[in-house]
Amino acid sequence: MTDEEFESLLRGNPTEPIRTVEPSAIQPPKRSRAGAWVLTIVLVIVAGLVGGGVWGWSVYGERVLDYLGQEQIADFASEGEQPEQILVIEAGDIGEDVARKLSELGVTASFESVYTVLLEDSTITFQPGTYRLLTGMSANAAIAAIGNPDNRVLYKVTIPEGVTVNRALELIAENSDISLSDLEQAVVDPSVYGINPSEETLEGYLFPATYTLEPGSSASDVISLLVGTMIERLNSLGVAPDQWHEVLTKASLIQREAREPEDFYKVSAVINNRLADDMLLQFDSTVTYWEQTYGTVWTTDEARANQDNPYNTYFYPGLPPGPIGLPGDIALDAALNPADANYKYFVTVNLQSGATVFSDTLREHEGAVELLREWCAAAENAEYCG
Repeated sequence: MTDEEFESLLRGNPTEPIRTVEPSAIQPPKRSRAGAWVLTIVLVIVAGLVGGGVWGWSVYGERVLDYLGQEQIADFASEGEQPEQILVIEAGDIGEDVARKLSELGVTASFESVYTVLLEDSTITFQPGTYRLLTGMSANAAIAAIGNPDNRVLYKVTIPEGVTVNRALELIAENSDISLSDLEQAVVDPSVYGINPSEETLEGYLFPATYTLEPGSSASDVISLLVGTMIERLNSLGVAPDQWHEVLTKASLIQREAREPEDFYKVSAVINNRLADDMLLQFDSTVTYWEQTYGTVWTTDEARANQDNPYNTYFYPGLPPGPIGLPGDIALDAALNPADANYKYFVTVNLQSGATVFSDTLREHEGAVELLREWCAAAENAEYCG
């Protein structure tokens, strides 16, 4: 292209320099037909220059920017004001896409005001995500705001160790834009996530932690993230897939029964020692899991004799059919590395502090149980012993 041809492509009606407008004019102003024509030609030229490489831009790039600078381009002159606008940058969006979205939202006064800044600074990049911006921002202010991590919209969801999968779904729904019904539907078929437990539930298979979620994430994507994190933990501990279920079941019992870190490993020893001696586990936590009577350490004679409860370790020998909650890192490690001890019994003797006594014999255990009764008999401890 000769210099004359380049000039003729851009030649049109006389133009004015960039103008600024007040943020109160929140509707993006319309470009003149001549301005739109010039911009279209410039974009075509830019595409061609990119294809032509460094030489093309070195020859014509400065002239493109010069013509953009002469074109009448509307730009707000402030940092913006309410109402807030939500910008979503999709994966694969380029600068042109971002400039268009900003203009359409009324964040900036025009597409050209942003695009000109981007042409002048090739180091500006955008990360996919959702951003909170204001109405009536200058192009430079809008671009700076997108680069400020404080403006990124993210959901933070914390799932505590020991909660059930149902409670985890409730927490996700309460702290994100995903509905509980969508989440419940997403966990119906564990095989979707490479899990095939006998009980056909993802109980125990979601890793409890704090997660940062993108707005618009699907329920299945979030469940996949939590399941994948648990599988990563199991793999890092050297647990073979055919051992996942047993390890998670043991770890979930440990998570529900222990309070102090050192006690996790002692509870693990109790589980192994009782199973080795063909003793019933007799864990109240397995009874309350089935009955959904959380918030108490007590169980009734009737509940402990309930044959309809498949998780009733007072009636059925061995481990329960599956996990009774979501175990964390310490519980997983304890399930694999029990304390080297002969403990077969334990009881929490202070329900406020979690102080627990571990015993080798039934006689020792009965003495510890009496300590619990004495502690609960004190009036000030009544709220913990209901």
